[in-house]
Amino acid sequence: MTGILLTITWCCLIVLGVVLVYWSERFSMRYNAWTTSLRERYPRINPPPTPQMREMNTKIMKWLFRLEGAFLVMFSFVALINN
Repeated sequence: MTGILLTITWCCLIVLGVVLVYWSERFSMRYNAWTTSLRERYPRINPPPTPQMREMNTKIMKWLFRLEGAFLVMFSFVALINN
């Protein structure tokens, strides 16, 4: 029973990794919009970003989501093979 649960867990992590890689641009744009709204609401803590910084933040987050997704996929494949 434990082997089946571990296999299901690793497969779910593979799916999550693929989703992160596939939708990384959408996630990064939503994350950037969320953080920009917080920065505009509380400018004393952190000033709102310039348009160039928004674009750079979106690119950075897109690559971070892709990196995390690729890590999840690779780690889960290795875990499934060793299981």
